[in-house]
Amino acid sequence: MLAAGLEGGLAFATSRGLFSPELAGPIAKVSVLVFVGYGLWRNLRLKSLWFVWLGLLANTLVITANRGHMPVSAEALRQAGLGHLEPVLRNTYDAVHTLMSEQTRLWFLGDVIPVPLEVFRNVMSLGDVLLMLGIAGVILEGGLQVGGRNLLDLPKPTKQRLALGLYLAAVVIWASLGRV
Repeated sequence: MLAAGLEGGLAFATSRGLFSPELAGPIAKVSVLVFVGYGLWRNLRLKSLWFVWLGLLANTLVITANRGHMPVSAEALRQAGLGHLEPVLRNTYDAVHTLMSEQTRLWFLGDVIPVPLEVFRNVMSLGDVLLMLGIAGVILEGGLQVGGRNLLDLPKPTKQRLALGLYLAAVVIWASLGRV
């Protein structure tokens, strides 16, 4: 929560001209990595955190490769109904994001997955999706542990259904990357 609040606050302050994106972007990202990394380290016993680690790694790679900013696809913004944000990102007023260009490195790990739902319009990265899968797994795993069960102790058919669900989610996500 602290990491998200700090990142959001720096993004807001940058959009108001209080910080330069070149300063606020790296500060926001390093802070998020430190806070989230510490939380992950403290909970290594949860197997579902591997998805969170992979998501964090994917986002860290693309952000580092693009000088502290998450690249966002203009086409994905339009598909998600957020095309009005394109000029803001083009001018790099945001401390966290930047609009993709020909110079964008590791573009496929950037925010390229449109989410055009009425209640939740967004553009996400593969790392974001892995983070959400990991968080959902942690919630499931934590609930099982409270009930005295372990994720690895579930019956084989239940584990197979969970694995199939995660596999299908990954296939849908990768397939959507090809359309953006």
